[in-house]
Amino acid sequence: MDDSTPVELRQWADAPYLLIETPKHKAGKTGYTDAYMETASTMCVVHNALLRGLNSIYIQGPSILPADYKDFIGYSLCWHSAIHEHHTSEEDQFFPDIEEAVGERGLLDNNVQQHKSFQSGLDEFSSYLKSLAGKESSFDAARLNGIIASFAPALCDHLESEIQSLQDLSKYGAKLPIDDLWSKEGQRTVIAMTKFSALPFFFLNLDVTHEDYLWKDWPPIPRPARWVITRCFTLWHQGYWKFASCDRNGIPKPLYAAGNPLDGTFK
Repeated sequence: MDDSTPVELRQWADAPYLLIETPKHKAGKTGYTDAYMETASTMCVVHNALLRGLNSIYIQGPSILPADYKDFIGYSLCWHSAIHEHHTSEEDQFFPDIEEAVGERGLLDNNVQQHKSFQSGLDEFSSYLKSLAGKESSFDAARLNGIIASFAPALCDHLESEIQSLQDLSKYGAKLPIDDLWSKEGQRTVIAMTKFSALPFFFLNLDVTHEDYLWKDWPPIPRPARWVITRCFTLWHQGYWKFASCDRNGIPKPLYAAGNPLDGTFK
């Protein structure tokens, strides 16, 4: 390549908040390992989808044009719905199910306390965006990114440490049917997630190529169901999904409004 050849800068949604390597990939495994590693690793896949979604908001906000403000605000609120529904389901169902199975109430209280450590930031994120209804032209990306920066460190710490807390449950061995409880949690989440916002948001930030396609078949839902989520449910709020980090097949795509990743945005 000579110096006159233009360089195309492509910004992906893997920064500024870094994705988490799954325990399974870290161990160099490809086939089935054990219920605890599989559960921790697929929980990590969920967390990475949430991180990609957050990155896609943080990166693109400063570069979007006023014509896209309304859709971007809606897209950002979908992220809030996805993480809120994920944590609510954990607290209401998944964690209590684990504690009941092993007979240790409060076993996962630390995870719940971590949720509380960034809840005020999530509330501010949601409140600010909802306050713009009908006056989207006043959207301020710097303000939104400031809110994100206020809670993201605690959120990222939690998303990573929760993976270890699940691995630590392996000490219960066969006493805890972790694979059954996690499967139940996954089915419940897909059914309960907001159909035309949180659910498509999650799948459009779920990278099937991540870790050498290790998770291309996760979650284990029928292909027609995945097709409906990514092709039909996205007919509602069509303008939102251009901001997603992946296309309808789960392949990462250059962000719609990325700007220059080398301009000092990430600090």
